[in-house]
Amino acid sequence: MKVQVTNFETVFKEDMETDRFNREVAVLSIDDLINNLIDESEKNYCINNDFAFYGSGWQSWGFGGEIDVKKNQKQYFPIVPQWKKYFAYSGTMPKRIFNNTKSPKDKSLLVGGFIIYLRWNHDNKDIYLVLASNGNAKNDKVLPPVKFYVDRKSRKISVTLCSDGKTWNNGDKMVSLSMFCANDFFELKDTIKDIYIEENDERMKSISFLNSDCGNKIRLFGWESWYNHYADINDDIISGDLSSLSKTNNLIKLCCIDNKKPCVFQVDDGWEIALGQWDVDKSRFPNGMKNLSDNIKSKGYIPGLWIAPFIIDLRTQFAKDHYDWILKDEDGKPLDAGMNLLWGSAFGKNQPNLPYSYYCFDLSQEDVLLYLDSLMDKVINEWGFRYIKLDFLFAGMIKGEYKNKKATYELYDNALKILTKRKFNNKNESVAYLGCGMPFDISYKYLPLSRIGPDTKEDWDIGYLRRANFPARTSAYANMKSTLGHAFWNQSVFVNDPDVVFLRYTNISLNDDEKTLIALVNYLFASQIMHSDDPVHFEEKTEGTFTKKILELYELLKDEEFAQVNNNSDSYFIYSKNNKYCGFINLGESSITLNKTNLRLHNDKIKENTHLSSIISSDTFKESENKITFNRHTITIFKIEN
Repeated sequence: MKVQVTNFETVFKEDMETDRFNREVAVLSIDDLINNLIDESEKNYCINNDFAFYGSGWQSWGFGGEIDVKKNQKQYFPIVPQWKKYFAYSGTMPKRIFNNTKSPKDKSLLVGGFIIYLRWNHDNKDIYLVLASNGNAKNDKVLPPVKFYVDRKSRKISVTLCSDGKTWNNGDKMVSLSMFCANDFFELKDTIKDIYIEENDERMKSISFLNSDCGNKIRLFGWESWYNHYADINDDIISGDLSSLSKTNNLIKLCCIDNKKPCVFQVDDGWEIALGQWDVDKSRFPNGMKNLSDNIKSKGYIPGLWIAPFIIDLRTQFAKDHYDWILKDEDGKPLDAGMNLLWGSAFGKNQPNLPYSYYCFDLSQEDVLLYLDSLMDKVINEWGFRYIKLDFLFAGMIKGEYKNKKATYELYDNALKILTKRKFNNKNESVAYLGCGMPFDISYKYLPLSRIGPDTKEDWDIGYLRRANFPARTSAYANMKSTLGHAFWNQSVFVNDPDVVFLRYTNISLNDDEKTLIALVNYLFASQIMHSDDPVHFEEKTEGTFTKKILELYELLKDEEFAQVNNNSDSYFIYSKNNKYCGFINLGESSITLNKTNLRLHNDKIKENTHLSSIISSDTFKESENKITFNRHTITIFKIEN
């Protein structure tokens, strides 16, 4: 039986007005929502008990996952001020929220964008109360991104818009929400899919040429240069990787080359002259980008290229020649878009802001839009790349003094439409785009394939960034949190790209348990498997053996659909829809001991006399009587044998 979805909309009903701040449009009572949406048998429990809160950051690199019952979100300690741009919502917080009372500075407010839910667990049953911004799902006219503030104490939700700069006219639709109650993970995911994906959805069709799965799932594979070489690439390095991929028993050869499945070969950052000067660095690639793309294609791969079209290093000649294209602040000074040690001066005439800042374009200017259009034409039709990773897109939503006054989200929408308009190249071959660092609410209709978490890393975490609570940090831990948190989006909002899997033994600190965890989470809870290990120096005895082990697990689980439910913010119950498998993920720093009967099935729990056999390794857990202890940084999957 389909879940009943309630739609909520607000319309502007006054004379013309331009927002100087983001705007609150509604205050919703949690208890009223419970009474209207949740089954009679569960209402009293939900009204009288606190909830776990799921919230997502507004763009790919922000945190996405659950906050435990009675807990608050951790606040970022601003060790690098520019990094707040990586996850802070566009515009200025509404002056007043929660029914025009003075906006609270209370750090206990829970914040999320696009889709949020409150979750209760009662009598072994999960109850999800969901609010989803659907204004850009099936409407031609773009609506502003939605940001939710949730107050546990007053049990109210403030619905606000990132509408700074928007001019409203009488009758304008302001927000559209879908609200519903789901009683398990699969019901949650299926209902979200009904909201965001239409039957025969053109968005999903546009990336079908990348799909290596012949069944109902979408599965994409690729290799990229970043996590082995980072920006230190040249023609010899890339050519060596390209030649070696087909010669050793690596993940890409075994999954794609041997089976003649589509596969992307992506050239990442380092090919360009400089950030924002998107011409080939001839000292690194003397034969040019068309030659590079042709070489990739000749080996049977789909040529892929990284580009960050909205941002620029002021040290470039291009920035000097087009200084008027740079977004400025109220004083006419270039407005920083973030910080990167490689992309800006520490000080001097080329650094008008904080050290190592980079900058962004003013997307209100017609010349900028014509330039972006010509850039994509060059990349796709002149050079021949067909898989374009569009990175650092959040910079297109930074608040600034645009030359042509308009709401930032409207300018961003228009620019993204231009960037992604080529669905085919001049040879009538399909072209796909991967969105990264992108605002979810306003991008999904253009970018069905999306990164849904911060960059991963060949290390588990970065201690000082974890202590600073920086949500957009590069780390395997932070990446896993968001990949699992956004699992119910996969193939129901986006085709989720979780970043890469690591199977290597050199240039890495991750152990086998952690690498197995990453490989299986990416496979079971997302759809794109990217790889970045060194194919030139592949070791058959170590890497080959481990790769074979992972692929045996992939083959065993290829037809399974898995759910995840938080045990706490760092650990998760997992189970298959057909009740054939169950398991546990522990991202935490300590082991966790549970009764076997705490493990989940679909809408049930494991019975005491059920026999469980591990399909991965007995090293991830210890069993004694009816208790199981799960080790830190592990995934454990049991086959249920009656």
